[in-house]
Amino acid sequence: MKHASRTRLGTILLLSALTAGAVLPAAAKDSAGVLDVMTYNVNEGTDFQQVLAATTATQFLLGVGQIVTQVRGTNPPERMQAVAAQILTAHPTLVSLQEVDQWYLGTFNPLTGVCGNMALEYDMLQELTDALAAQGGHYQVAKQVSEIKLPAIPGLILPSTFLCAAVTDNNVILARTDLNPRSFQWSNPQSGQFAAYVPFTTPNGTVSITRSWASVDVQFHRSTFRFIGTHLESFVPIVREAQGAELRAGPGNTSLPLIVAMDSNAQAFPLPQDPTYSDFIAAGYADVWQELFPSTPGLTCCQSESDNNPVSQLYQRVDLILTLGSVEGQNIGLLGADASTRTPDGLWPSDHAGVAAQVTVESD
Repeated sequence: MKHASRTRLGTILLLSALTAGAVLPAAAKDSAGVLDVMTYNVNEGTDFQQVLAATTATQFLLGVGQIVTQVRGTNPPERMQAVAAQILTAHPTLVSLQEVDQWYLGTFNPLTGVCGNMALEYDMLQELTDALAAQGGHYQVAKQVSEIKLPAIPGLILPSTFLCAAVTDNNVILARTDLNPRSFQWSNPQSGQFAAYVPFTTPNGTVSITRSWASVDVQFHRSTFRFIGTHLESFVPIVREAQGAELRAGPGNTSLPLIVAMDSNAQAFPLPQDPTYSDFIAAGYADVWQELFPSTPGLTCCQSESDNNPVSQLYQRVDLILTLGSVEGQNIGLLGADASTRTPDGLWPSDHAGVAAQVTVESD
């Protein structure tokens, strides 16, 4: 697949915006200084509610089995092919990815209570990077950080299949490798987990739902900025708000201009807006979508967790590209939100739409 040019990306984003009834502003005159960025939650295939809601050991055991069945039904390898196609439609220089998981399955002996022979079942990052390369993309992992790590846990798939499952949920930053290093370089990769997190008590013990962030510092033509990717808490609003504050005080505490590309889990549309989103705006961050299309919903979430709903059911905008400092949005649009992007088996690429934007960063 040939790489999309900036003119092509502008056309793609224009069509995405016009579908929603918006009018796109003119692109920056200095096209060499226009940066393409993207955020995409690629969906790990579950929200873990089957185990988080369990109140008995039997419910927990069945919940694990239900999660494994659901994840298998979402066919991660096939969906990563579709996600890669959406990324290469926009061909961003930097991509923030969320829910890029490694799933491990193994045996379970109910008599001894021991898990054994754990083996990698799905590696969504490897599947995605392989798909990008096969479709003509040139990307490398600039930074990877785990946010949720669940050890081997026993489960039961009715009527009688016992197994164990483990998962590592990652945030990832991808960077293009086919650009002239005199025009684009990244350095200083950093990452961390938030101090604020949610501990869930289950019949099988306490499960820590942690979240994380990753960042790189970027030299793009004559400009320097920091690119941050993150995935904030989805279940408990007060924890999400605390994580947003940590992000602004941590990697966001820099003199560099900032681009934050994230699944915020903080509703920007419809009203009422989530306090975490309001906190970022009050702190001076600009929401590129809101700046360009203040009257357009730009819905990004959520399809069914199984990714198989026949009609799109996106209902809120939570996937955001925020900027701080001398960064100006030029174009923005949605990817993977149209039924034509579904896999041959009828699965959406993800339960989220990807958000791709073109921005300019003022020269140093």
